Amino acid sequence: MTYYIVEPEVAGDFGDNTVFDRTVQPAAVARFEFRFANWLGDAILECAPCFIVTETLADAITDTGLTGAVFDEVRISLSSEGEELIEEPLPAWKWLRFTGDPYRDDLGIDLSKLVVSERALELLREHGLDHADVEESAL
Repeated sequence: MTYYIVEPEVAGDFGDNTVFDRTVQPAAVARFEFRFANWLGDAILECAPCFIVTETLADAITDTGLTGAVFDEVRISLSSEGEELIEEPLPAWKWLRFTGDPYRDDLGIDLSKLVVSERALELLREHGLDHADVEESAL
């Protein structure tokens, strides 16, 4: 099976309500607030080591039976820059958390890099992946 490394759009940073332990690598995040600075429209975003997806994409991942992921609540806010740059209302978002193994499940993390199967990549593209870097994995 072919796998891909996906580096999603970075459209913001951790908000003040994020709770995480930085003494471990990668940081263990217990509560996540994503603070938008800008958004180009992709359905998956990164704020290392966390990822968020639109609720629509989360539902599609669940409905199609892709393996390796669960979803959790994420608080969304706008930075002062985001308030100026983002004109449209933002969609609902979910925190994408990984339960699978990279190169075995459809979605996984390998050394902080998002690894997706071919069918997962197809679904991501259907929902909006225009500003991500995607390359075929060498493994």
